[in-house]
Amino acid sequence: METDAIRPKLSTGQFRTSGAELGIDGLRAHYAAHRCAQIPQVVDVTALRAAALSAYRQLSEEPVLDAQEHDSGGGSLGYGFRMLRIDAKSDSPAHTERVTTVFRDHGLLDWAEHAASQLVPVVDEITGRKLHYERVFLLAYREGDYIGPHGAEEDTDLDRFNLQFPLCYNSVGSMRILRQGYLEPLYDRDGDARLLGPRMWHEVPPLLRLPGAPDPLRLVVSLRLMAHG
Repeated sequence: METDAIRPKLSTGQFRTSGAELGIDGLRAHYAAHRCAQIPQVVDVTALRAAALSAYRQLSEEPVLDAQEHDSGGGSLGYGFRMLRIDAKSDSPAHTERVTTVFRDHGLLDWAEHAASQLVPVVDEITGRKLHYERVFLLAYREGDYIGPHGAEEDTDLDRFNLQFPLCYNSVGSMRILRQGYLEPLYDRDGDARLLGPRMWHEVPPLLRLPGAPDPLRLVVSLRLMAHG
């Protein structure tokens, strides 16, 4: 796996937030059609890659398996998924304290708050909603982990949004969204921010190993945003 065992301190970076520079009109149209938008190259995530990986390794005993087996009864295959979630929001005070401490030590809390302060106004422009930042969490996909097609009918909280920074190690990752009747890929790119809104049909394909490469890993630094109006 990449990088070393040190604990890099993640500093806040400069984000591109100019409407014209980002193509806000196009992002707004894409969101209106598909309930998502991929904001291109908003930040250099070199330090974020190292910090997220180090935090993931340090919390190797903390991830919660977030999974649902497929129901194959009735002649059809039901919705299923498998990944790891590292989230300070928990019923366990010890887990909450541990995750919060590690995220803080690696600068992830400060980075996420800064990212939200810079990008939430952009998200407001894209969605036409007023949002606020709630918390940061990590999703971890190992080899074969995935999320099956899901979205519209499962979403009951129409005020919940995610702004994600997907980071791939020894693999190529993507999300597929429903576009003109087909699930089409949005490839993970370092520096892009992916906005996911409610009522969005999508899936995450299984994470695959590159030929001759070490264990693949996909970490998604996720900022939970909530609408208020």
